[in-house]
Amino acid sequence: MKFFWLNFQQPYQCRHSGMCCTSGWPIPVEPDRVAAIDATIARDVIPLQVQPWLVSSANLPDDVAGTLALRDNAHCVFFEAGRPGCAIHGVKPASCAHFPFVCLFDQRGVHVNLSHYCPTSTALLFEHSGPIEIVEGPSPIPDLDMLEGLDARDALPPTFAKASTFAEASADKTVGKPGKSDRLRLMSFEELSAWERDHVARARIGDLQEDDVALFDRARAAVPVPLSWPEAPDHLESIFFTSVAPAWPLFEDVLTRYAAAKAFGSWSLYLGEGIEAAEQTARIAHAVLRVECARQCRIAGSALDREMLTLAIRQSDLLLVHYADPRLLAASAPTI
Repeated sequence: MKFFWLNFQQPYQCRHSGMCCTSGWPIPVEPDRVAAIDATIARDVIPLQVQPWLVSSANLPDDVAGTLALRDNAHCVFFEAGRPGCAIHGVKPASCAHFPFVCLFDQRGVHVNLSHYCPTSTALLFEHSGPIEIVEGPSPIPDLDMLEGLDARDALPPTFAKASTFAEASADKTVGKPGKSDRLRLMSFEELSAWERDHVARARIGDLQEDDVALFDRARAAVPVPLSWPEAPDHLESIFFTSVAPAWPLFEDVLTRYAAAKAFGSWSLYLGEGIEAAEQTARIAHAVLRVECARQCRIAGSALDREMLTLAIRQSDLLLVHYADPRLLAASAPTI
C-alpha cells in the first residue's frame, strides 16, 4: 500500500506537547492493551492520582474495554504521572497513536494529513522551506496493520464537471445547481491525482472575503449538539483590516502551507459532491482561519503575530477536524 504525504508534514514526530492528553477527550482502550498497560504501571511504578485508570460503562463495543480515566483538571491519568509527557507512551491506546493523523484511503493508497490542533503539526507550517509537494512516504504508524480514517477504497471515484480543463470546472458556477447533474461525470483516478496536485499547487489564503461569515457559519452548523462553537466576533471587518491584514503578507508561506493541507486528502471528495465539495470545504477552512485570526487579535488587543496565528490555526482545526461532522461539512456547499 502506498502512503502519500505533503512534504512539509512528513517529518512529523511527537514532541510530547501533551495537547492531546489534556483536552478532556474520552480515549477508548482496546482489550489487548489493558494487560500491557497494567504491566507498565507495575514495572515502572507509575503513581496514579485516579484509581482505577480504566473507566468502564454499559453498552461498550466489543473492541473497547473502557476509556482512560481523567483527573479533575481533565488531564489523562497517565499524563505527567511522575514524569514528563505520557507515562505509557510505548503501549498507549490506538486512538492516542492515531492523533494527529487524518487519513483518507482510496484505490490510489493512503493520503496522510495532520490535524493542526496539535502544536507540533502547526510548528511544521512555520519550519518548512522550499516548494510544496505531494510525496510518497512510510506509514505514519508502522506497528498498526490498519489505520483509522475514511475508507473509500470501495467507493466510485469522485465526480467532476464536464469541462475541458480543471480551471474551467472550478470556475463553472453552474456545477451543483439543480438540473445540472448531467454535466457531472466520474473522474479517473489519474485525473483525480492530477486535480489534487493542481489544487495543492494553487492553494492560497487571501484577505477577508464578503462571504466569510456565511462560510464560517456553515462550519459552525456542522458541529453536532451538544457541542457548539462561538459566533464570529463583532466588527469582524474592522478587526481584520486593522489587526490582521497588515501582518498577513509576513506569514504568506505559512498560510500557503495551511491552505495546501486543506486541499490535500480531502474527505469531502467522497462524502460530498466530488471536487466541488472539496473545493468548497477548503474555502470554508480559509474563512474559518481568517475569523479565528481576528478573534485572537481581538482577545489580545494587538496585531497578529506568530503566537496568535498559531492559536488561530489550532482553533481552526479544532473546529474543522474535531468538532464538525465531516459529512455535514462536505454537504455544506450551496446548491442554488
